[in-house]
Amino acid sequence: MKYYEIHEPYYALLAAEEEKKALEVYVEVAADDDGTLKDSIKEVSRQYALGCVGDLALKNKPELSVDKLVRDFNKRENDWLIIDGALA
Repeated sequence: MKYYEIHEPYYALLAAEEEKKALEVYVEVAADDDGTLKDSIKEVSRQYALGCVGDLALKNKPELSVDKLVRDFNKRENDWLIIDGALA
């Protein structure tokens, strides 16, 4: 699995097999592609993605175990991990 981050027009952290799939997931949940998303998407490391998800999850649910967090993270594919709160 690869991990991708987009900041504009809405923030999203995505888990996808490839960049093309990450863009498809983004368009499904966030915003239409006006042709500029390809320039906005950036591949990030698994460690970075897990750290972002972990920080947010543990901030909102401090009782969440790290083992469960990692198991849930590993199950996500071709899906968003974090998405702008304005879209939730």
